[in-house]
Amino acid sequence: MPQSSNLSKSRLQEIKVFLNNIDASNESTEYTADQEYIVISIIELAKLKGRQDIVAEFETAYIHHLITIQKWVAELKVITDEALNDFNNSERHSLFEKKIVDMNGYDVKQFIGYLKNDGLLK
Repeated sequence: MPQSSNLSKSRLQEIKVFLNNIDASNESTEYTADQEYIVISIIELAKLKGRQDIVAEFETAYIHHLITIQKWVAELKVITDEALNDFNNSERHSLFEKKIVDMNGYDVKQFIGYLKNDGLLK
């Protein structure tokens, strides 16, 4: 999924928590200077996902980023989930490309878990 190293799986999970907090407390939401990197990552994610409508609002000089996030929180949560799914699917795909003899114990456990989730193994 994301081409940028800034949008790692853990960063996407941080974004998801941040957006859930904003969604829960909407009007009274604030963020601190040490959370600015999350806001920047949200903007980067919107750009990567091609959401020009959201990006345009982030780039509007007189609109605070938090107002844009509050307005688009539902859509931002969806694209964050999509990005996390992209990571999960790419990890899964790479696991299914391995030969079973090349897998370590953790890989085998994940592989069996995927097969069980897909109903292919009981």
